[in-house]
Amino acid sequence: MTTILTTVLAMVIILIAASVRGYSGFGFALIGVAGLSIISAPSVAIPTVLVLEIIVGLLLLPPVWREISWRPVLILLAGAIVLTPLGALFLIHVPTDVARIGIALAISAAALLLLFAAKPRSSQSTSSTVATGAVAGLLNGAFGISGPPIVLFFMSGERAAGVSRASMMACFLVLDVIAVTSFAIGGLVDRSVLITVLFCLPVLAIGSWLGHRAFHGSNTDRFRTRVLWLLLALALLTGIQGLLAFVR
Repeated sequence: MTTILTTVLAMVIILIAASVRGYSGFGFALIGVAGLSIISAPSVAIPTVLVLEIIVGLLLLPPVWREISWRPVLILLAGAIVLTPLGALFLIHVPTDVARIGIALAISAAALLLLFAAKPRSSQSTSSTVATGAVAGLLNGAFGISGPPIVLFFMSGERAAGVSRASMMACFLVLDVIAVTSFAIGGLVDRSVLITVLFCLPVLAIGSWLGHRAFHGSNTDRFRTRVLWLLLALALLTGIQGLLAFVR
C-alpha cells in the first residue's frame, strides 16, 4: 500500500467497515480484511485491520466494562489462545494467492452462517464453548476474522443485548492483541502496515461515529443482512483474484 490510490481505497474501505461496526456492533474485521485483501497482500491487509480494531476496542470497551459476562469470555479465550498463533503461522508461510482463496472461503462460510442462523439456540456447555473459542482463534490468526464464531455463540444465548455486546468486544480485543503479537514476532507488522494504520485513523473515528448515529431508529436486522451480502460479494472478488493467479 504505497501508492496514493491504494491508500485512498484503504481509507474508504476502513470508513465503511468502521461505520458497519459502529452501527451493527460487529463486522469491522470481516469487511476490512475482505476489502483490503483485494488491493493488497493478505499479509499486509490482516495486520492492518487487526491493529485498527485494537484501537477501536481500547476506545469502546472501558464504558461497557461492567457489563462483560466474564465466565464465557474466559472459556472462549482459553480455547482461542492456543490456536491463534497456529493460524498466524499459516498466514506467515502460505503464498499470497492461497491465502486470498482461504480468506474468500472463510468469509463466505461465516457470512452464510450469520445470514441463515437467524436465532440459533445451544446449551453452551464448557466443551462447546472451548471449541468455539478454538475455531475463533484459528480464524483470527489465519484470516483476522474471529468474529463470526463469537457472534454466533453470543446470539445463541439468552443474555441481554448489552451484556452480549460488551462480552464480544472483550473477546475481540484480547484475540486481536494475541494475533497482532504473533504477526509482529513473524515480521508482518512492518512499515507498510503502520503507515496504512496512520492514514486510516481519521476515517476510523469518523466511521465509528457515523455508524453509532445511524443505529438509532433503524432496522438493525435488515442492515446486518445487507452487510453480510456485501461480505459475500467481497469474498467472491477476493477468491477470484486468488484463483486468477493459478490460470495465468
